[in-house]
Amino acid sequence: MDSKEVFEKVKSLIAEKLEIDDAKITMEASFRKDLGADSLDTYELVYAIEEELGISIPDEKANEFETVKDAVDFLATQL
Repeated sequence: MDSKEVFEKVKSLIAEKLEIDDAKITMEASFRKDLGADSLDTYELVYAIEEELGISIPDEKANEFETVKDAVDFLATQL
């Protein structure tokens, strides 16, 4: 799975979990500043990504995700 495919899956999950228009979700978007996610939102999002992609994301790594690109880059290396 390449970065573009990972981004599309993650974008879909973000839109669903945060209940926002997927047009607002870009690689550069900040989870907190641009997408309005709080810590509970990000926890639920990480869990949903793990379930969808069948991988495990260590908590310390998940805490480093500031932007969508951060998450996609990490996920692309794990798949």
